[in-house]
Amino acid sequence: MKTSTGDQAAELRGAIDALTRRFKIAEAEVPAGKPLNQLDIQVLFFVADHPACGPTDVARYLGVPTTTISSATDRLTRQGMLRRERPEENRRSIALSVTEAGHAYVRALVRVQTDHCRIMLEKLTPEEQRLFVAFFTKIASSED
Repeated sequence: MKTSTGDQAAELRGAIDALTRRFKIAEAEVPAGKPLNQLDIQVLFFVADHPACGPTDVARYLGVPTTTISSATDRLTRQGMLRRERPEENRRSIALSVTEAGHAYVRALVRVQTDHCRIMLEKLTPEEQRLFVAFFTKIASSED
């Protein structure tokens, strides 16, 4: 595998920064009152994909301490987007689930982000679009 030059890495970092700003702009377009921070969004996405998961599952997936997830779930619960329940079979554990308001937020954010991605891809030819998505997917799914 070839190594990238410092200039290429710096150019890629700048491009990723620009894409990140576009996604932050997209998040502000979601009608949900106060915008969520990145951690809260990631928690909401994970729980939406893994109903009844526990805070430890979320922390492990995101690579953050469980205390950080506890704060995030507190915020999301107060905003009515997340629910914490104690399963009957194990009253010591906590099962997280997304409320209807949380699901509505996730759907709206995915729709807005997808629209922004479509606009970005329109700058490329169909072949460039295919290659870009393939390369970006490969980079995003690779392990360190």
